[in-house]
Amino acid sequence: MKKKRITIIALLAAIAICTAAAIWIINESKYVKPERIEPEVFEDIEFDSDLLIGLWSENSVYYRYSDDGSAVTWDVADDIAESEGTRLSWELRHNLFIHNYIMEIGGVVPKMYNMKQLELDILEYNDDYGVNHVFKRVEEPDFVN
Repeated sequence: MKKKRITIIALLAAIAICTAAAIWIINESKYVKPERIEPEVFEDIEFDSDLLIGLWSENSVYYRYSDDGSAVTWDVADDIAESEGTRLSWELRHNLFIHNYIMEIGGVVPKMYNMKQLELDILEYNDDYGVNHVFKRVEEPDFVN
């Protein structure tokens, strides 16, 4: 009689374990696990740096980019002309847009931006602080020295 009880208890325990496992498997299958996308799947955004060459304006701030990687920026609201502007070099790698400001006292201060749009007449980029800049290509203004 004792053997029958032990056998029945073992059989009920095995059934309970199998039932619990089946319920767990059914519940797990309800959730679709997303496919892991490897970084190489994403394509790098490429911008044509030749479109950058020229004079750009955002309100009273001007940038003139040259094809040799140099540039100058000035703000007419501060009564500064292009000849008095801040010199810098620039670099465009994929969507990383880098300004290296050349200090008068020596040294270089880099500033990195995330290029959003570069077309024939629109230049848009932002920095890591969320500051967005939208420049428009301009023809030579009257005040350029």
